[in-house]
Order: sequence, then C-alpha cells, then structure tokens
Amino acid sequence: MKKSIILLLLFSSLSVSIQAQQTMTLEACRQMAVENNQELKKAQFQKQEALTYTEVAKTAYLPSFSANVSSILRPSSLDANVPGGFLPTAESAEAAQNGEFNGLSDVWSPGLSLDLDNLFLFMADVSIAQPIYTGGKIKYSEKQAEAGVEMASNAYALTYSDIIEQIDQAYWNMVKITSNVDLANQYILMLTELEDQLTEMQNLGLIAASEVLKVSVQKNEAELNLLRAENGLKLSKMYLNRLIGQDLDIDIQAVDSLETSVQVRDFSNGVQAALSQRKELQLLETRLKISEYEKMIEQADYLPQAGISLGYSATHIRNLTDTPNFSPMVSAQVSVPIFQWGQAKYKAQAADLRTKQLAIELDNTQELINLEVQNVRIQMEEAYEAIVLARKNILQAEENLEETQASFEVGLNTTSELLQAKADWQSANTRLINALAQYKILDTSWERVTGKLSNSL
Repeated sequence: MKKSIILLLLFSSLSVSIQAQQTMTLEACRQMAVENNQELKKAQFQKQEALTYTEVAKTAYLPSFSANVSSILRPSSLDANVPGGFLPTAESAEAAQNGEFNGLSDVWSPGLSLDLDNLFLFMADVSIAQPIYTGGKIKYSEKQAEAGVEMASNAYALTYSDIIEQIDQAYWNMVKITSNVDLANQYILMLTELEDQLTEMQNLGLIAASEVLKVSVQKNEAELNLLRAENGLKLSKMYLNRLIGQDLDIDIQAVDSLETSVQVRDFSNGVQAALSQRKELQLLETRLKISEYEKMIEQADYLPQAGISLGYSATHIRNLTDTPNFSPMVSAQVSVPIFQWGQAKYKAQAADLRTKQLAIELDNTQELINLEVQNVRIQMEEAYEAIVLARKNILQAEENLEETQASFEVGLNTTSELLQAKADWQSANTRLINALAQYKILDTSWERVTGKLSNSL
C-alpha cells in the first residue's frame, strides 16, 4: 500500500512537471504577446474612440431638433381691483387726450376686479435648425476626426513593432542561454572524462596529484558557470513568460534554434524604406495635417455663418386664456463678424507657428531615423563578421584541441596546456552562439527601423 502511494505521488509530480513545460515557436510567442499586451489593447480602444468622433463630426451636417417646455407658478399674487364711478367729461376730444376734464357725466363704470391668485403660465415649443454655411468649420472638423483615426492606427502599429522587437530579443536571448547551457554541460563532460583519466594515471603512479587537482579546479569553475547560466536561463524564461502574458513559472522550450548559416541583408534601400514607412514620421505628418485643420476651424469663427430654423410654440395662461395659443415660426440667421481687434490675425499667426514647430520636429525625426538605420546596419555588418571569425576560431580551436590531446597522450604537452585548449574550444563556441543570437536580434531591429515590422489596425 505504501509503495503504491509513493508511485502515485511520483506520477502526479511527473504530470505537473509535464504540464508546466511548453514548447513555443517564435511566431507563437509573437502572437500571444500581441493578444495579451495591455498597451495594444489600449491602442485598440483609442482607435475605436477616434472612429466614434468621426461619427460625431458627420452629424454636424444634419439638422438638429430641440423641444422646450417651461411653466411658471406664482402663488399668492395681489388682486387687481379698479373701483367703479361716473366717467369724466371734457370739452373736446383733444382736451380729453390731454387729460383736461371739466366734470362728470351720468355714465357709470362698474369697475374691474381681477383675481391673480396662483398665476400659472405654461409654454412649450419644438424647433428644427439646419446650418447652411459655417465657413468650412464642419468640413474641417470632420477631416480632423479622420486624421485622428489615422493617428490611432499609426500609434497601434508603432506599439506593435516595439512589442515584436522585445519578444524577439527575449526569445533569442533564451535560445542563446540554452545553447550556452548545453555547451557548458558538454565542456564539463570533457573535463570529467579528463579527470577520470588522470585519476587512473595517478593511481598507477604515472602523474602527481597536482595534475588531477588542476582539472578538478577548472571543472569546479565550469560547474559554477553552469549554475549561473542555468539561473540566467530561468530568468530569461520568466521574462519571456511575462511578455507573452502567461505564468512566470512555465518552463518554455524553444523550437527555433540558432542556425549557423546566415545571409547578409541588402541594406541599399534601408533609409528610403524607413523614411516612407516609419510610423513615427507618419504620426508627425498627421499632426501637421491636424494643425492645418485647426487653423481652418479657427478662421471659420471669423467668417459669415448662416442657418435656418423652423419652430412651433404653444402658450397658455390659466384664468386669462381659455385655450392654448399655438403659433408657428420660421427664421433665418446670418452672422457676419465685423471687428474683433485683430483676433483672427493673431490666431492665424499662432497656428502658423505651431505648424512650423511640427515641421522642424519632422525634419529632426527624419535625421534621427536616418542615423538609427545606419547604426543598425553597421551593427549587423559587425555581427556578421563576428560570426565569420567565430567559425574560423572554432575550426582552429578544434584542430588545436585535437593536436594538444594527441600530444598529451604521448607526453609532449602538459595538463595545463590541454586544459587551455579545452577552454579555448569552449570560448570559441560561446562566441559563435552569442554572435548568432545577436545577428538574429539585430535582424528584427532592422525590420523595425526600416518600418517593415508593423501591423496597423
């Protein structure tokens, strides 16, 4: 019974370990990062918001409807009482108009008594207004909203390219460390075999114990370096897990490997491609357009405005009118600005200054992008040369190791020389692995700096 429980626990731990491992390609990592990245989700919402504003701008062409209802209640108002009496007389109509009365007639006026207590007034109206001419304000507002959509798309593409570059760097860094771990294990195996060989020779009294100790010391250092590399591999996997949006403790196994054969890219049209495709430049160009539209919108405020409106109203005063009073209304409005103390001129000057600032920023960005493209090109050329030299060094290190090993077997080389040959072999292979990984990372950077590594909404 106890044995079966132990087996059950072993199988359970094995299944957990299998579930924790995940084999991933570079493309799969890219896709997961795009799906789970919060900045990209934010950029998507910004695009949707910009599209909503375009719909808002289009409604400005349509007529607007409005309805108003109001009522007034004035409680405890004073009563209006006019006493009765005989009407006064005058010599003529002209004298009466001048207020010159000379007596009273026999005509009796009964007076007036008006109850104004709880006065209630009710008013309602419905109207429709249609703009006819707004100086181009509606048209340029719509264009500005459309440019906002373009900016949101470019911002998404810019964020996308940055994320893909981060993923590629993290992925190839993990592959590089994995290869270095495998190389370190191979190097330790070589030292272990040498250590066993020398131990046998020491037991036979052929060499001193100090020779075995030299190998043991180098092997211990190699094992320490292996431990550091394994810890670095764990951290690299955790970082990649974070970027693609999954649990940090998942053991990612890379499918892609560092191919020893690489091809030099064609750098001839890199700058031209970057200047035509980089989203940073397209963002600035869109901002320039928006600045021009803002200038047109501001100028529209100082141009004539025209519109028409139709309305229908109803008014009712309780105790004074028996039925509501209904009346239609048609009106046309024309507003012509005459004098605003030069506001239009000053605002136009401010808009021109904003446009000039953006133009300068665009020129500076183009120069920086040019430099960035040249910098990545130089780094890629250097990385390629590093790969070529690393291959040569590996061939030389392998030949040297073989010769030193053969000479050591016949007693022509010392243990220190053989250990140095093995260390040189490991160092040459490490440099090749690092150079290949660096070239892969720079290859993605070249895609980004030339504007090819983007995906618009």
